[in-house]
Amino acid sequence: MASVPNPKRRRCLCPTSDSDSDASLQMDRSLQSTLARATADPSIATSVGLSLERILDSIPLQSDKDTLVQGAINLASSLLQAAIRSARRFATSHNSSVWPLPNDLTINVFSRLDTQSLCFAAASCMLFRRCASDPSCYANIDLTSCADLVTDPVVSTMIQRAGKHLLSIKLGSLSQNESILENSSLTVSCLAALKSDGGATGLLLQKLHLYNLKVGSNSLCSMLSACKSLSELEIVGINCWFVHILRTIFEHCRSIEHICLDTSRFYMPIGSLAELSVDELIKNCPLLSSLALRCRIGDDLLSAIVKEARGLKSLDLSGSSSFSGIFLRDLGNGGSANSLETLILRDCMHLRAKEVSRFLSAICYGDWKSLRYVDISNKKGLLVPRGPSGLRTRCAMEVSQVLRERPEIQLMADYPPIRCFDGDCSNLPSSSSSDSGLSSSDDETSSSLPGSDNETNTSSDNETNSSSDDGTNSLSVVWQWWPFVVNPVPPASEAKSELLKEACHI
Repeated sequence: MASVPNPKRRRCLCPTSDSDSDASLQMDRSLQSTLARATADPSIATSVGLSLERILDSIPLQSDKDTLVQGAINLASSLLQAAIRSARRFATSHNSSVWPLPNDLTINVFSRLDTQSLCFAAASCMLFRRCASDPSCYANIDLTSCADLVTDPVVSTMIQRAGKHLLSIKLGSLSQNESILENSSLTVSCLAALKSDGGATGLLLQKLHLYNLKVGSNSLCSMLSACKSLSELEIVGINCWFVHILRTIFEHCRSIEHICLDTSRFYMPIGSLAELSVDELIKNCPLLSSLALRCRIGDDLLSAIVKEARGLKSLDLSGSSSFSGIFLRDLGNGGSANSLETLILRDCMHLRAKEVSRFLSAICYGDWKSLRYVDISNKKGLLVPRGPSGLRTRCAMEVSQVLRERPEIQLMADYPPIRCFDGDCSNLPSSSSSDSGLSSSDDETSSSLPGSDNETNTSSDNETNSSSDDGTNSLSVVWQWWPFVVNPVPPASEAKSELLKEACHI
């Protein structure tokens, strides 16, 4: 029995019939003639519109009118989209012929642009979009200048596009405006692409900076575990327990050199010493040289860290609380004191004058030989625990002695004037009655500012005169150990957000 041929299969295999070819050719000629007439005479477009209205008025049934209107809309939409595609294709062809650089040099130029400028270039034409899609252009992703416009899919697309070329990521808002931070839609989910391809994307990531993201400890630790080559980590304004993050870093990020953890916005504690095995710090992270912890952290945890981190060169605890300074004794008894070059204790509200005095005396005796920068400034003064309630003072004599004995050390000791301390000047403890043996006379206080011996008195007089009666004084010197400049940028327009999405094909 002969098999019956399948008409559908025969239709797919047979070439186009002559009738179909003739119909397409006739339509092409008709459309070309219409467009030529419309180009020669612009009034033709108006005539076509009026003709359509007359045809619709002559049709009695509403259903037929609706069908004809929908057909006209579809036809006009198809013509518009085809014209736009053709214009882009012609522009790309023109740009390719007149653009002076070959594609490899264009990609090299684009790889040196910041991420926002790269997205704007990619949205300009197809030639630039193809060049901007190269993975090397997304090796260093920085979206802090347009954080309010960036979404998780945009970041995820860029990370996937970079692939194994990814070296650094900067995400989040640098603004301190709470309303802007609350309206930000960026979460840690955008970093999920780091674990794609079995973690190959995040394997070569070296620098990660996160500012004010909505994130949890578990999800962030999961992302960090994929970053085996991470050397710099900065996390600012994230509401989580940092003890879990530190444990993840010590276990997985063996090449870490710089760590900055800041929860001052939420006043979160870092965690307890029992949850963290500090021995892993010296065993797994021997390259750690810079550590910044701006959170609620106690003397016990600080003592454990500084004892083990013998290669530590910079320690920044500015704005931290809950420690009194007892850890400075352990820091001076070996530990990382032999290598420490920078120590910042600015505005540590519970820092005791007695511990600072003992620390400065050790410097004068010749300890801390590698130390080159010290900041013990405090906008309220140093705490005197055994004095009247709320009493604060400053280590004027010790500061003056360090400036004389160790001129190679840049010492920052900006304090409010004496009249700004709680209580009357006569109530301040004298050198014979103070718990820390500190003096509060005007002559000694004038030598508490940083600088050379010849400039000390002048700097103190200028700062005292510029101070206000309410206890505030402007700090003329600002030093930041972390090698990244934080400059808030005004929010971009909505058009920039659309360009970012278009450049990422989202």
